[in-house]
Amino acid sequence: MNRAYVGVLSTPSYLTGILGVAECLKRVKAKYPFYVVITNQISSETEDLLNNYGIHTIRRDSIEIPEIIKLKNSQGEFSHWTNTFDKLSIFELTQFDKIVYLDADLYIRKNIDELFEYPHMATTPNRKYGPNITPPPELISGLLVIEPQEGLLDKFSNILLNISDKRQSVGDQDILQEYYTNWANMPELHLDIKYNTFFTYLDYYIKYCNYALDDISVFHFILTKKPWNFSLDTVEEYIEYLNARLDLLYNRYHSQDLLDCKNSGNENRLIIAKEYLSLIEKLPK
Repeated sequence: MNRAYVGVLSTPSYLTGILGVAECLKRVKAKYPFYVVITNQISSETEDLLNNYGIHTIRRDSIEIPEIIKLKNSQGEFSHWTNTFDKLSIFELTQFDKIVYLDADLYIRKNIDELFEYPHMATTPNRKYGPNITPPPELISGLLVIEPQEGLLDKFSNILLNISDKRQSVGDQDILQEYYTNWANMPELHLDIKYNTFFTYLDYYIKYCNYALDDISVFHFILTKKPWNFSLDTVEEYIEYLNARLDLLYNRYHSQDLLDCKNSGNENRLIIAKEYLSLIEKLPK
């Protein structure tokens, strides 16, 4: 079978993350190659840099976004979601039999080649915060097992035209949730969170959910600011940023899980943030 890991680069601000994913895959001795879909927002110079680093590139047109969705996203906390829709084009990369899609803000710490043995649309369930799975569980799109097929992009585009009345903010994940409506009832597609652990809650999972740090294969740096916006010298500021987000969520929802998240400490997040930044700081500039 023709298999590959695939990422998407639709804005230059995520270049460091993509290079980080490539370096992670090398370090864990991934069996399959890494391809990156790039759009017209990405210069030929950046494409050359990717190619020189051993990353294969595939150019695709950007997906057109209705103005109402751009406006809604800009008014909320999710303006960065407007850049995520180009991810949908990976579903038509029919030159591959199966792909494992990887967001640019992932730190892959262990080999995950076994994911290629999972069926189409295997991913981790959404958690609003802490360990809580949104009832019913909803798919998230930071890491996906995909068997590409022609025609899906048109179906996604139709949903994109009609979804703005249903949701406060809209990203690619919302489109996939609307299309794969039966995903919640297919437990064989629900991956363990070790494949997509939200970094903000890492110490909570280790303290309260029976995970050890070395159990976790993939860490996901959710939220707008990413580790590469900081450095090893300012890593404490990144942790403070995450804790401020926890404070905001707790003040909004007042749940015991969020209180436990706030009180779980920073030990493991500091270990992983420093580890990741050490990797990032060795990448080409």
